Amino acid sequence: MNIIYSKRCLDYGYPQSIIYENSDRVKNAKKHLKDIGYRFIEPDPAEESDLLKVHSIEYFESIKNGEFRDEDTPAWEGIYELARLSAGGAILASEINGFSLMRPPGHHVGRNGPALGADSMGFCYFNNVAIAIRHLNKSTLIIDIDSHHGNGTQELFQNDNRVVYLSLHRD
Repeated sequence: MNIIYSKRCLDYGYPQSIIYENSDRVKNAKKHLKDIGYRFIEPDPAEESDLLKVHSIEYFESIKNGEFRDEDTPAWEGIYELARLSAGGAILASEINGFSLMRPPGHHVGRNGPALGADSMGFCYFNNVAIAIRHLNKSTLIIDIDSHHGNGTQELFQNDNRVVYLSLHRD
């Protein structure tokens, strides 16, 4: 299996001692996968047209211009390009049946940002899996295994009979 990865996805975020969505979890996973022989492929950023298949133009522009406020999901310097790169990683992984080891993550953000009444985007800027699915335009089964419900992914596909969404979560 090919692993989609870019060192650039480590270039933002909270200090490792503050929160679990930090670069150490990806660094450690990459080291382990490299040690056991996996191959890594660098992604290209997602095209803006792919992002707009999932997100509203207003939301897209707010991320692009850094004009949003979210306690968990700050407007880090360069986050728009890093979020496009992460979404591009999901697209590439879907095209080659690989695995994307990229950040920022994406399953909490919906069409217009916070999803299903949530008060935060949960460290997510673009919904990477949704972008990859819309890019491929195929029927899909999503199995989302995480501590938290992927409310953004549910919101985006809850009325789409071509996508089945299963969330296995603790909270």
